[in-house]
Amino acid sequence: MSYVRLVVREPLLDTQQQVVGYQFSWMQDVLSAADEIDDTRKLIDLILSTLNSNDDELSSSKYIRFLRAPAALLLEDAFALLPPRNTSLIVTVDDLADEAVYAEVKVLRKAGYGILLRGVDMKDLNPKQLILSTAIEVYFDPNNFASQARIYGVLKNSPIRMLARRVSNWQEYDACCTLGLQSFAGQFYLLPKEAVLNSNGLNPSQIMLLQLMELVRNNAEIHQIEEKLKHDPAISYKLLHYINSAGFGLGFEIESMRHAIQVLGYNPLYRWLSVLLASANPTTASLVLMQTAITRGRMTELLGKAYLSKSDAENLFITGMFSLLDRLLGVSMEQALEQIQLPDAVLDALISREGIYAPFLRLAEACEASSDAPEQQSCELNIDADTVNRAHLSALAWAQSLEA
Repeated sequence: MSYVRLVVREPLLDTQQQVVGYQFSWMQDVLSAADEIDDTRKLIDLILSTLNSNDDELSSSKYIRFLRAPAALLLEDAFALLPPRNTSLIVTVDDLADEAVYAEVKVLRKAGYGILLRGVDMKDLNPKQLILSTAIEVYFDPNNFASQARIYGVLKNSPIRMLARRVSNWQEYDACCTLGLQSFAGQFYLLPKEAVLNSNGLNPSQIMLLQLMELVRNNAEIHQIEEKLKHDPAISYKLLHYINSAGFGLGFEIESMRHAIQVLGYNPLYRWLSVLLASANPTTASLVLMQTAITRGRMTELLGKAYLSKSDAENLFITGMFSLLDRLLGVSMEQALEQIQLPDAVLDALISREGIYAPFLRLAEACEASSDAPEQQSCELNIDADTVNRAHLSALAWAQSLEA
């Protein structure tokens, strides 16, 4: 198998379960210092060309991009094109031991870049290092809670944030919050919370959205869809607001549901309803889950466009979106899927990760900082790494743009 380098992303959450930003890295371990430097340059180029299409978006994004900053690239000022406001560079304490690197990090910190310090000895804090830091990495140990409480208490009330690594479930997340840690990394966000496990089923808004999606998928008459929309003023308002928004680009105003459906079209309407469904349960659907589901949908669609038919690419979007439907709705996947009819190929991918759509979904999942090997899925689909990386980051940018 040829050597393939694919980008993975890892969300960082705050104490309110909201996304602070994403750390971007490469799936495989770095082979050498030269590889790390070359890969970091490529990652910078990818972020500049896919996550942001213009300078305004680049500077206004609220999400912080965390990147490992090798000493050689710090000395080259290689990060200068990334906006300080939403860029945090991961620097090791070993690199800071070099006076030239220390001086350059000091300049970057003064310019407004975030500095996440890695490799800090919490039992022997170095003020010279801490003065440059906006955050430091710590590693949560559930078996050593009392000792950690004493250690982390030193920085609990300081302006330096503590980012907890190795958080594996929501119970550990809560424990880290108790310790005073402010940011959290780990795939625990994909696990259902206790409230989800104890859910009483779908709420009225979710049921309404699923019924609307069923009408649209079955190509029901416009008046039938319009009549169903009248039963939920909130969904009707959101549809009118969406289609009349500046981002939609119409030169006229839509005032009726019938006109909105006609202008939007059935496939875009189905897509919009599926995105709305992802946010229909505020008690269980955190922003990170919604972004993950939408990113999966968009990424699989982008990858499928060049290899499958238009209808298959549209089904890929639904496959990616619905891969987290159980956690978004707070019910089992079986309960969620029995509410709506989907093509067999979509069901095969969602339930057993088999069939024509499954490799695309597995590839999107593997790019979420998992332990799986996305290069295997990439080679299985015969898609080159650059195509996958650009689809991945473009999909994330698209998911984030929907928040507006």
